[in-house]
Amino acid sequence: MEIHTAAERGLLRNRVFLALWSAQILSMTAANALTASLIVLVAELTKSNTSSSILILLAIVPAIVFGIGAGVFVDRTDRRLVLIITNLLRAGAVTVMLVLGESVTAAYIVNFLVAAVTVFFVPAEAATIPSVVRKRDLLAANSLFTFTFNGSFLLGFIILGPVVIALAGFPTLFAVITGMFVAAGLLCLTLPPAEPAAEHLGVDVAGEAARRGRRDISEAVRFLRGSPLVAWSLVYVALTYMLIAIAGALAPGYVREVLLLPERSVVLLVAPAGIGVVVGLGVLNAVSARIGHSHLVGLGLGICSGALLVLAAARPVAGLVRRASGLGEGLPYFIAVVMLTTFVFGIAYAFITVPSMTLVQEELPELIRGRVFGVLNVLVSVFSLAPLVIVGPIADLWGVAPVFIGSAALVGIVWYAGRGIRQGPEVAPS
Repeated sequence: MEIHTAAERGLLRNRVFLALWSAQILSMTAANALTASLIVLVAELTKSNTSSSILILLAIVPAIVFGIGAGVFVDRTDRRLVLIITNLLRAGAVTVMLVLGESVTAAYIVNFLVAAVTVFFVPAEAATIPSVVRKRDLLAANSLFTFTFNGSFLLGFIILGPVVIALAGFPTLFAVITGMFVAAGLLCLTLPPAEPAAEHLGVDVAGEAARRGRRDISEAVRFLRGSPLVAWSLVYVALTYMLIAIAGALAPGYVREVLLLPERSVVLLVAPAGIGVVVGLGVLNAVSARIGHSHLVGLGLGICSGALLVLAAARPVAGLVRRASGLGEGLPYFIAVVMLTTFVFGIAYAFITVPSMTLVQEELPELIRGRVFGVLNVLVSVFSLAPLVIVGPIADLWGVAPVFIGSAALVGIVWYAGRGIRQGPEVAPS
């Protein structure tokens, strides 16, 4: 712990690392705020859960289509130049929203373009870290980047996007996001140029990269077959990302249909969830040494399933109350119950994701770590892509309740199926 803290102090005196880290914070927060704003915008314009699902799908598809190719491209070009250009391209894409105004078509196009460019930014950023920090500081540097990667989701998707929309409107938020991307690009200008690639990008290089990628995935799958604790931990993480994708797609419709409030009031749902994640992280630090990672994951899955069932019950309950009394004075209390439920969901998210990732990091040999995380990226994409194709139409036809019931059932199935592995020998918390 003392070594880790000392490394972090050393990193904070590294100006080049601080520039790269600051660029990550700005760009990832901006990207998440953009996603949040476009979800609300599309929901307001279409009043359709299906339209929101399509928007989220457009943010996931580029990672599947361009993922391997982006890594090959980044390895064969100046990573500093990639970081600069990707930030400026995303800034340019967002300006389309300022020029064209509030349009569903523009939202779809911009969301896809920003997601596609981000696919190139992420590996370029990760590959730059070792060139700007000492080898002994790599662990601390990656820890800081992992922390801010998750923190930028909370800051952008849950705080910046919804709050600025509610207070100042979409044009102001789009202007802020554009400025953040430009600032990130300017910070990347201060980075040292990358060394020239040993091999130029071409058909042979790309083909070899594809073959190597298939071989690496096969090796990772073989490892996971012999390490069920790691395999199930990856499933838990992918499950939480899937739930976040579904919640993001349905949240505006939930606010409109269940709480009878404008879509931009989605902050009433996402803010308590974000606070719940922060509280959950604090609780984890206090109790993980006594309870153990696996048991915390099981507890989180149980809490998550219960919270989803409460959210599913909210709409029929609201209908009964409305018919009985017109809701009236009871509305604030009803909204408070829903907000409390999303707060609990945030705690459950922390209880599932953080211990699961810790188990993966503790159990994975360093030599196969990158390949296993590549499998995790595939799992996240598959888990998120398939449900989003159907949850929007289901919510439009029968309401959000069946989707939340189905999600709660899936969480319950995963809890039951993985209980034997979680109840095995516990990995000692570090």
